[in-house]
Amino acid sequence: MAIKEQDFKKIVKKARLKNTRRTIVIAVLSLFVLIGLPGGLYLNYYNYGPFRGEKIAGVPDNHLVQVENQMDLSRLLFDFGSQLKFNTQAQAMTVYFDHYHKGEKTTHKLIASLMTDTKSNYNGYLTIGISKGEKKLLVNLSSNGGASETTTDLTAFQYISLGEDKDLPGGAIYHIEEDPLEIKKNVEIPLIYIAQGGDLKLYDVMENNLSEENLKSVENVYYIYLIVE
Repeated sequence: MAIKEQDFKKIVKKARLKNTRRTIVIAVLSLFVLIGLPGGLYLNYYNYGPFRGEKIAGVPDNHLVQVENQMDLSRLLFDFGSQLKFNTQAQAMTVYFDHYHKGEKTTHKLIASLMTDTKSNYNGYLTIGISKGEKKLLVNLSSNGGASETTTDLTAFQYISLGEDKDLPGGAIYHIEEDPLEIKKNVEIPLIYIAQGGDLKLYDVMENNLSEENLKSVENVYYIYLIVE
């Protein structure tokens, strides 16, 4: 049976319409794969998704992240400060304070700690600040409803507030700044290194700051770090 020209045009038009619809569907799926899927993976990696539970948004699993605009409103109250957020599984998180005088370690002190009997989720914040004038080291470690908070008087360690002695060289290094830092278990995670007096040198690489030679050349060093077990 012969196909009339009008019927043929209808068939061609129908085929083109079907092909156009198929092209649109493929294009939409391609956009989803190229844009939606990576976006979904990004949201999941940084725990922005709806199923993150108690995890802190914006922090990958087993990482520490510096809080955005950290301590900006507190610079009038604190000489130095840092606020971190974290998601990890562990049995303990402990913050330590070490003081060195001309290379000799005079103090090794536990200043905050959270512990559980078994490996558990730790999702929370670590806030550190050294108050101006009072010269006190304030630490707050909180996770899933639990918290550990302490105050350490730094006058016993010859600490000088910023601006108190204009002739005293001093400075600090923050180990965690913008990029997320992967948490390695049972290893020192440097948080803040403060040096005052002596032949002061500050290095980007923390190991150089903590070298025996460098510690001996500095009058006083105040070193705060975290260990996750």
